[in-house]
Amino acid sequence: MISVITISVEIQNHGDWIKVFVPYETSKIMFAQLQNDSGEIIKRVKLMQGNNAIDISNEINQSINLKVETQFETIFKKINLK
Repeated sequence: MISVITISVEIQNHGDWIKVFVPYETSKIMFAQLQNDSGEIIKRVKLMQGNNAIDISNEINQSINLKVETQFETIFKKINLK
């Protein structure tokens, strides 16, 4: 069975979050990078094996581009926030 990284958005009254689940451990550092539509980096966070939550409560953009980098794969995803 192949384990895959899952990405979801959680909009709640206590905050807005992008949740990234990484099912495996790697020997190299894993990152998630958020960019606006102009290509400016909004946030860059280090990921670990398991559940990771990235706070996007203060984002005013209509959408965010997410890039997840691991030793085994790179994922690009456009996320609509509104």
